Amino acid sequence: MNEQLDNQLVSKVLETSKTELKSIVNNDSFWNEFISTMKLDHIENNILIINVKNLFAKQVLTTDFLKPITKILSKHLNTQVEVVFKMKEENYSVGRTQQQTPITYQKINNINKNYNFDNFVVTEFNKSAYNAAQSIFKKIYWNPIFISGGVGLGKTHLLHAIGNEYSKINPDKNVCYITTDEFIREIYNSFSLGGNSTELIKDKYRKYDLLLIDDIQFLAKKEKINEIFFNIFNSNVAEGKIIVMTSDKSPSYLENFEERMKSRFVSGLTIKINKPDLQAMTNILEEKIKNLEGGFIFTKDAINYIVHRNNRDVRQLEGYLHRILFYALNNLPPNAIIDINKIQQFIEKDTNAEWKNIGYDVDPNLVIEQISRAYSVSSDLVKSKTRTKQITMVRHVCMHALRNKFKMPYEQIGSFFHRDHTTVMEGIEKIEKILKKDERLRNFISQLYKKI
Repeated sequence: MNEQLDNQLVSKVLETSKTELKSIVNNDSFWNEFISTMKLDHIENNILIINVKNLFAKQVLTTDFLKPITKILSKHLNTQVEVVFKMKEENYSVGRTQQQTPITYQKINNINKNYNFDNFVVTEFNKSAYNAAQSIFKKIYWNPIFISGGVGLGKTHLLHAIGNEYSKINPDKNVCYITTDEFIREIYNSFSLGGNSTELIKDKYRKYDLLLIDDIQFLAKKEKINEIFFNIFNSNVAEGKIIVMTSDKSPSYLENFEERMKSRFVSGLTIKINKPDLQAMTNILEEKIKNLEGGFIFTKDAINYIVHRNNRDVRQLEGYLHRILFYALNNLPPNAIIDINKIQQFIEKDTNAEWKNIGYDVDPNLVIEQISRAYSVSSDLVKSKTRTKQITMVRHVCMHALRNKFKMPYEQIGSFFHRDHTTVMEGIEKIEKILKKDERLRNFISQLYKKI
């Protein structure tokens, strides 16, 4: 640890930096509630562990403000630091370095109790990864397990869920979750200490019956550290101790790794988490809404709106929901109904341009499928050249929805029905004329659109 970074100095800098942080956050309510109340817990190896008010504050600060806060504190401390937010009641330690013991061994290390299988939403896109995780608790399992997938698809949640379940079933066993970045820092620190520090680290990790390692791709180009990890890996697997790793790429696509490493990674079970579809994202969002503070009720159209704006990244979806929750807690009574209009009002109040500019994507095929199902006809027929009266009516409703609800260009709408833009315009006009006269149809279509 840098000797200049004592608790008193950092605490003082943190307090004086809060005014500068206020201009970055640019939201008085959030600053007063969560930024001004931050307190230094302790310092480990230039890592500032900062206490925050609750889980919501921790998640928002980590997702949206970690980089600017780290930059400001590093500037005022005149040295590069890292920042970790935690709730006061949490036990967090990346380890204290004292003489020849680089990191204190803990029986259960860094497992986040908030991530478990109960709140892990299983859908088609992550079902294989979930089943692989569950195999650990059965008689037949693979070792190691290598889970790959893009950012924000639930890999970290799954690792912590494995750790929590394993600890519950095997209270006498030793469990550790660690990010590759933390592992690298630990090894570098042992190099600077010299002596037998590196061997002590190896011994520590050999004690864990379950080792969960996040973002293994960051070991690329770290030859010395790779060698140490390879040694730990081989020893643990040989003794039947379980290793589960995650990466943004499958082993065969990892660059700057020795072939022997990649070969060991695929010696057990490799699973890829693919991008979720809209239905999967909807299921995940609905599950997260159930556990929200405040008891707010989200309408179907609000849920669809959120999903279409965040349909590729579960972490982004969760961050978007947190921002909505923040505004709801500050502007709405408990158990209030949140619809599209309220969400749009929140967006207008927010000063984050990136949040405002998130696109409202829509899959036209999904819209056509939902409307066709409501009319009990085949979507393939609706998109075909069939001209029966019933099919034509449904086709025109689909065109009307894509144009009026999603502002899609006429030419693009026509491409899904093999029609030109003039035919699309005529179809939409026919529906609008009918809607003016037929109240029952108007109400039916209004309810239908809300479900899209």
